[in-house]
Amino acid sequence: MANRAYYGLQNHMKSRIISRTIKTLLYKTLIRPVFTYGAETWVLSKQNEHRLSIFERKILRRIYGPVIDGGRWRIRTNQELYQLCGENDIVKFCKLSKLRWAGHVIRQDDDDLSRRVLLSDPGGKRPRGRPRLRCKDAAKLGCRNWTVVALNREEWRKLLKEAEAHSGL
Repeated sequence: MANRAYYGLQNHMKSRIISRTIKTLLYKTLIRPVFTYGAETWVLSKQNEHRLSIFERKILRRIYGPVIDGGRWRIRTNQELYQLCGENDIVKFCKLSKLRWAGHVIRQDDDDLSRRVLLSDPGGKRPRGRPRLRCKDAAKLGCRNWTVVALNREEWRKLLKEAEAHSGL
């Protein structure tokens, strides 16, 4: 769906009449929300993270284009693209939205379905090989008692701000 939204706006993205700030605004308001819809519930593997980053950089390269460096044209680096965009990359955005959602779910009633699913342990025998990724594991944020911290909304917000400032998220 995000690819369809991008190609629907491709004439605007190619236009030299429209400024880069407007193109960036189009990306942030029309393409990125479609792209990240439901990201709170995704369990991202490294391969999925890589694919998301590739798609985002494709759009940012279309918006910002190449640059002249020493009399020769070159493609902008990924760091240059993210600095020009001025926002977190898409993977960090998805992880932060997942943490925000997990805090919201923890503060719900005990009998709420989404809370029971998040905290449940299905039991049974696990298949051979690497364990499957779980939403509960992704929400830990490096602290042991994240469920207790999430119950206090102000403390959870502070923790999310720290996570957003931390580059390794």
